[in-house]
Amino acid sequence: MNISVIGLGKLGLCTAACFASAGHQVYGYDLNDFFRRELKARRNPIDETGLSELLESAWNNLNIVDTYDAAVHASDATLIIVPTPSLPDGRFTNDYLIKVLEGLAPALSAKGTFHIVDVVSTVMPGSCDTIFRPLLEQATGKKCGSDFGLVYNPEFIALGSVIRNFLNPDMVLIGASDEQSGALIRDLYASTCKTSPMMAVMSLVNAEITKISLNCYVTMKISYANGLAAICEQVPGADIDVITAAIGADTRVGNKCLKGGLGFGGPCFPRDNIAFQAFAEEFGSEALLGKAVVAVNNSIPRRIFDKIVAHCTAPAKIALLGLSYKADTHIIEESHSIMLAQLLQNTGFTVALHDPKSLEPAKKQLGDAVEYDDSIDKCLKGAAVVALLTDWPEYRNLDWEHIAALTKPGALVVDSWRAAAEKNLSAFTYMPLGVGISTKE
Repeated sequence: MNISVIGLGKLGLCTAACFASAGHQVYGYDLNDFFRRELKARRNPIDETGLSELLESAWNNLNIVDTYDAAVHASDATLIIVPTPSLPDGRFTNDYLIKVLEGLAPALSAKGTFHIVDVVSTVMPGSCDTIFRPLLEQATGKKCGSDFGLVYNPEFIALGSVIRNFLNPDMVLIGASDEQSGALIRDLYASTCKTSPMMAVMSLVNAEITKISLNCYVTMKISYANGLAAICEQVPGADIDVITAAIGADTRVGNKCLKGGLGFGGPCFPRDNIAFQAFAEEFGSEALLGKAVVAVNNSIPRRIFDKIVAHCTAPAKIALLGLSYKADTHIIEESHSIMLAQLLQNTGFTVALHDPKSLEPAKKQLGDAVEYDDSIDKCLKGAAVVALLTDWPEYRNLDWEHIAALTKPGALVVDSWRAAAEKNLSAFTYMPLGVGISTKE
């Protein structure tokens, strides 16, 4: 199939590469001149796990074009993957999408064959039927469903594992204006995915609600585990991992995303929860559960902060290992590690930071008041507290005997993911999150 992809950022370029490597002819366009130049020269401008390797098998089918017209006329379907930033009230804005649709309209109007416009960006429910369809019909003079198709086809991926998630989905979500469009996009994904996922083809508005509510359900599981972990910490002998392993074994629950640790962050989950609440309120309802999910998530940096200030006082040195909101990415958006660093910095502690990928983004957000260390040893030297935050593999194999010689005697180790639970930490005050430790002698 010939397809075009508008927006070649982290998700867009990965999507284009996946389709191209599967044998589809892909025509990519991005407003960013630098991205287009780099891709025409067969250089990868995006840092994402496995993308450079995938592009090696995709270059011959990946064509970078310089106009919307070229993208539309060369393809049977156009996938739009551009940002939908959050407004102050939490709703997503369609401004970038609308500009793209307006840019596509002249070519869509001139084209004599049926063409599918596929919105991949996450949008507020109702956007396709009340905004995008009327816009395209008015701008082209054509009828949606007969002259062109409109599809809402959001993806369920996480930064750092975009390609793996894209190629191995549990479900492909397709909202379609008509049967023909839904079938063509279904076949496109069926020919590209390595698994045989459920193809959930439905109306546009049902797909819009499914996307945002599914993400909110996932965060509910995360917050449930973290709320339970906070309770376990108060109960001597309680262990969150033992408990969630049993809970997750029940098929009504499942064990994915049911692990006590840091909360959810990044560019999607936090804002999806707020947007879902705004959506519910728009229709006279209330997302009560969503509010509790957000409250639990927002409480975690403060919970860790309280453990640290109970152990030592400013200006003691606090070493934070891991800044990105999850491993395998440099993204620090809504990162609990960054929030904790800000709390400590504002309270007068000496804060030292280490992360395999996120030091530069952290500098832009935190400024010069904290210490940034490429070396773990330098970060830990003289620390009264070591906080294991992002679950990077590097932090699961630390030499704790060596670390004991670097840190203050009896330094507190706050272990968010129980990464050092099997190590000998007798030289430290060890405090794993989600585990109740008796203080009685």
